[in-house]
Amino acid sequence: MIGKIQTFTALKSGPFARLWVSNWLLYISRNAELVTLSWIVLEITNSPSKVALVGACRMLPMFLLGISSGSIADRVQKLRLLQLVQAINMVVVISVVLLLVTDRFEFWHAYIATFLSGTLWTLDFAARRAYYSELFSPSEIVNPASLDTVAMTGSMMAGSALGGILIYLFGYSGTYLFLASTYSMGLIILISLPLIQPAVPYKVARESVFIQVKNSISILIHNQVLMSVFVVTLILNLFGFCYMQMVPVIARDVLQGDELLFGVLLSSSGFGAMCGALILASINVKKLGLIYVMGASLMLCSLFIFSFSQDYIISIVLLIFVGLGSSGFATMQIAIPLRVVNVNERGRAMGSVALGIGASPIGVIAVGYLADQIGAQNALALSSSIGLLVVIVFVLLFPGIRKYVRE
Repeated sequence: MIGKIQTFTALKSGPFARLWVSNWLLYISRNAELVTLSWIVLEITNSPSKVALVGACRMLPMFLLGISSGSIADRVQKLRLLQLVQAINMVVVISVVLLLVTDRFEFWHAYIATFLSGTLWTLDFAARRAYYSELFSPSEIVNPASLDTVAMTGSMMAGSALGGILIYLFGYSGTYLFLASTYSMGLIILISLPLIQPAVPYKVARESVFIQVKNSISILIHNQVLMSVFVVTLILNLFGFCYMQMVPVIARDVLQGDELLFGVLLSSSGFGAMCGALILASINVKKLGLIYVMGASLMLCSLFIFSFSQDYIISIVLLIFVGLGSSGFATMQIAIPLRVVNVNERGRAMGSVALGIGASPIGVIAVGYLADQIGAQNALALSSSIGLLVVIVFVLLFPGIRKYVRE
């Protein structure tokens, strides 16, 4: 499964090291922003389903634009696309700041803001990860993918805790002013990165986006390993990651916590995920498929047990295990597609992953509705148990994923 311990070799690449710092700043800001918007909506509406819609609006663009975002990433200079996306994102953040400081913010503004940022994140998702293939060869891709997951999961911990702390200390307006500053620093770093020649030369496709989307679907259908990654990603986003929108409800109504304790609770899964990603980044992983499936299963199993917890400390421990599982899943979700397609198809491969992630609004809305009817914990228990069962059945029945797990 693993080889010898290695250093974080990807950080020896100057452009990647700077990009990694930018990742941290942008990911932290994004997670703190989601915490802030979720808590605002909960306080205004007192409705689990309306809180769930915040997450649904954030992820809906992944479903609508996932495949096409990968096609776009394969057609343009990826660094320029990243810079443009973050510049537009700054406009969205500043608009929310103005609404908050003028006391004109309504709960539905959260849906618009999170949908716009989700749209930009979808474009960023495919371009940022496909950009790694311009810096590294296929044999080197696991290490930068692991470090990307370290940044993503570590920022989930830091961003979630930071969001709760900032709301507690400075209110919503002060929190968003801080987020505007961190987004700005991330954008400045992106602008400072030089355009470089890819480690593996590639040809920019000249077909229309429609033709490229058609080709993306064809690649997905005919590549069994990529299809396996897509299906497991779909399952986790339908039945697993909806937990994040239920944490504020559970923190307040079950564990009797405030916004500060909510931030700490949600950050615990980020802590676990960061620890797992650091381990993966420091070793030579051999069985990528096995890590992928085991990570997904651990996440869903821990989430099922978490749904019955009535104790704050136990809940934190269980969410740490949720994070550990998600780190294996998230790292291999990037590394496997980038290894099983050729260099000209990597943006589209990540677009396929984005499409699977984009199914999460369905799970979020379903769990939010169930939470209104049977309570947040019962809804989460039902969702995670179904997800775990479906993953087990899929691994047992689908030959593509079984083969890759054994290799």
